[in-house]
Amino acid sequence: MKTKKLLFAAIIVSLLFTFKQSAKAQTGYYSPSLVNFDMAMTNLLNNYDVPGGQLAITYKGRLVYSRGFGLADKSTKTVVCPDNIFRIASLSKQITAITIMHLYEQGRVGLNDTVFGPNGILNDSIYQTVLDPRVYGITVKHLLSHQGGWDRNISGDPMFSTYNIALAMSVPPPANIETIIQYMLSKEMLDFAPGKNAGYSNFGFGILGRVIKKITNQSYETYVRDTILAPLGITDMHCGRSLLINKLPKEVNYYDDPSAPLVPSIFDTTILVPYPFGGFNMETLESGGGWVASAQDLCKLMCAVDKFSSRPDILLSSTINTMATPIHSNFGSPYALGWFINTTSNNWWHDGSLGGTMTYQARRNTEINYALLVNSSYSSGQYNALSSLVGTIIPLITSWPAIDLFDSTIVCSPINAVNNISKNSSLFTVYPNPSNGKFTVKFEGFQQTDYKLTICNLLGQEIYTSFIKEQQSTADIDLTDFSKGIYFVKIDDGTNSYKQKIIIE
Repeated sequence: MKTKKLLFAAIIVSLLFTFKQSAKAQTGYYSPSLVNFDMAMTNLLNNYDVPGGQLAITYKGRLVYSRGFGLADKSTKTVVCPDNIFRIASLSKQITAITIMHLYEQGRVGLNDTVFGPNGILNDSIYQTVLDPRVYGITVKHLLSHQGGWDRNISGDPMFSTYNIALAMSVPPPANIETIIQYMLSKEMLDFAPGKNAGYSNFGFGILGRVIKKITNQSYETYVRDTILAPLGITDMHCGRSLLINKLPKEVNYYDDPSAPLVPSIFDTTILVPYPFGGFNMETLESGGGWVASAQDLCKLMCAVDKFSSRPDILLSSTINTMATPIHSNFGSPYALGWFINTTSNNWWHDGSLGGTMTYQARRNTEINYALLVNSSYSSGQYNALSSLVGTIIPLITSWPAIDLFDSTIVCSPINAVNNISKNSSLFTVYPNPSNGKFTVKFEGFQQTDYKLTICNLLGQEIYTSFIKEQQSTADIDLTDFSKGIYFVKIDDGTNSYKQKIIIE
């Protein structure tokens, strides 16, 4: 047996060194004993034309590896650092599942509680018109295990059809989560009876976000951030945004196949955009696929629910057991409440993919947790290489560092960092809105003597620039020569940027 293990290790090392090598940027703490992970990540980026990636690994509750590779932004040559944040796609489901289990442990929600109907959690008036009465049998547990009755492979994924749903419901595009739920209940039949089958459903987890909002009387993101993440010292996980102009500080860019055509924007189908930036709706994905995070923060959250004694858990052992007990195997592997479970090894895992994003996270029974994130998703074979990368290297590791980077201040903030975007829009007013292309910007609360006003389109391209001088209280803008659609007015006072949306009809 020992000879076979040594032979296997030799083959893996040979493969590592025969792959194409190049000088991809590597940031973060360097550990000689874990250099095989460096090589494997470099090869992943080279072999699958991936611009940038991030890998974090914990061993016995300690963050022993957290590194960035390649580029966060190809246009500015900004490197990926350990504290960059990526769209994590369906790894968001674990965040939602952990939050639901936290509420369950507090007695605030039951897994068998019904979600809809007069006695359901979401008994709001907007959800009372129901086409398929089987909806009334949907429970919280059904949604956590993808057994709520919706299957994206049968009827599509309404979380990606927000423009058409908005038109059907006569609301401004794109439709929000509440409108999507209202549409699906009132206009569509279920794909199967709740609890009788399983179909992967971002929509079901979108409903769980509304459940959390209703129970806590807070927004989904606020409750998760303040109750689950902040007590763990996780301060830079957020629900992401669709458009490039709304990219968060430290967030990477996302890259589609260079040959891929532009697609109609979910905000205005007359405008063509790159698919990762407006081709789908990050805002409605939210609790099912909308979070952005760093790999090291995902590992910190994983260590808080992994049942290992090396680091305290935020849930009781019995609660974690419930969360990690398989319900069905309809997806090829046993699926529990928000997690895939290997019943032989007791390893847990999940993956995620969106246009421009591919992610993988795992908890292994050897007290190793890890998260791997990259900012492209178009290359054939990329998923298999990404999902198997860490598991392939682990047998080669003879010793793990004694360090704990969770306690370290060694981070690498990207060069050319994105400016902070304040949500304080009361400092200026845009009117009329919507407009015919002529509108006024009124400045009300700025203290700087001079500031810059720009107008950007949905691609984030600046189409108008003006410099506002001291004592100037208004600026009249004329965009009548530009196409109808959504634009953004942005004010830069030298320290922060402030923005508001303007619609030209």
